[in-house]
Amino acid sequence: MKEISAPPSGFFDRRVLLAFALCSVGVLLAMLSFAANPPSGTRGTSGSSTGGSLLVDNHAVPFKGNILATAASIPLNPIGPRWSIVESPNRGSPGTNYLFATTCASPSDCWAVGYSDVVGGSGYNTLIEQWNGSAWKIVSSPNNSGNNILYGVTCNSTMDCWAVGTYFDDDLFQRTLIEHWNGEVWNIVSSPNRGLSSPPIDVLVGVACVSASDCWAAGSNDDTNGVGQTLIERWDGTSWTIVDSPDSSGSNSFQAVTCASPSQPEECWAVGQTVTGLGRAQTLIEEWNGAAWSIVSSPNIGSWDDLLGVTCASQGDCWAVGYYSGVTNNQTLIEHWNGSLWAIVSSPNTSTMQDNYLTAVACTSASDCWAVGDYASGSGVFQTLIEHWDGNSWTIVSSPNPSSESELLGVTCASVAQCWAAGDYASGGPPQTLVERWQGAVMLQ
Repeated sequence: MKEISAPPSGFFDRRVLLAFALCSVGVLLAMLSFAANPPSGTRGTSGSSTGGSLLVDNHAVPFKGNILATAASIPLNPIGPRWSIVESPNRGSPGTNYLFATTCASPSDCWAVGYSDVVGGSGYNTLIEQWNGSAWKIVSSPNNSGNNILYGVTCNSTMDCWAVGTYFDDDLFQRTLIEHWNGEVWNIVSSPNRGLSSPPIDVLVGVACVSASDCWAAGSNDDTNGVGQTLIERWDGTSWTIVDSPDSSGSNSFQAVTCASPSQPEECWAVGQTVTGLGRAQTLIEEWNGAAWSIVSSPNIGSWDDLLGVTCASQGDCWAVGYYSGVTNNQTLIEHWNGSLWAIVSSPNTSTMQDNYLTAVACTSASDCWAVGDYASGSGVFQTLIEHWDGNSWTIVSSPNPSSESELLGVTCASVAQCWAAGDYASGGPPQTLVERWQGAVMLQ
């Protein structure tokens, strides 16, 4: 099981992709645990799906012509602020295309990253798309030999962006992948690996910067016993190096990383989970205090609690989102840092009888934050889920769906009036990219 034939869909991909490279002890434990509480990406299997997913039985073809124009232009409200679908390109026809994360350097310069798998192609290749103020375009991005996937992206400026992920080298070992945008081209930048297991497994899923000479990337690797451990790397303006990070007892992984603000480089956060046993997991939150990473106590609700996204509105005001196993279904999980402790904040769900997941979060201020994900509709079909924080409470905001299967995996805001969410949709063919935009500064009541 060294070689993956297809990574699974959605955020499930980011957490257990390495399991498809090698069923190590730690990862296998996590995989088995998902059987009891499967995330949104687990929607069935298909043994004959060309370009599809091991865990997805949906096949999509991209919208064309008038159909696409109609889908992209349908307003959620006749007037006023709304989320709407914006056309995004795909590579190959047919071809599998995913977007996992998005960021903005300015309102007219935004990025989304993921991967594509063109039928008859050379495998999984990095996919990077740019918003130039009027349209999303695919921008050329490099690949190592083997399969290449990007999971996270951030920008310091229009001439300084980073994307992180993983690739499989010539020996089918899974290695970290880091790429840099210098304003003209994307280039692969050397990044270290722990490589403790055999074969080695190293993955980066999130990236954040305090400045051009101070960035963090977070993910996981397998130790000598095949148990997942946290992995954190730091950019000092010259090179990426591994920085020690503690691990709880169990199999540990980070899913996202953020820093409070450029003026507070001593406050950064990484979030994820610790798998403590079959069908049991707890939230994992660690803080950089300027000198070292340390585990900070974080609450849990169910037997399976997982954090997939994190952001800060300012120092002492941070949010982490994910999901937990409810009585009958998985439900949204939102936690808040008030400068002293992390506490669970009430978050809505479409129904306690439906699975609800939040995968990413972004804030423009203390009273304006967005969280995105997906939920299972009454028919079991997954649809986009967007929630908004107005300074007092989280509420579900209407969001469009281009087809029967849709999910949002990343979110960013260029301003109060412009936010972006990225993910994928599928209906009758391979998954295709999905990009949605928030337009408007005031929430409709």
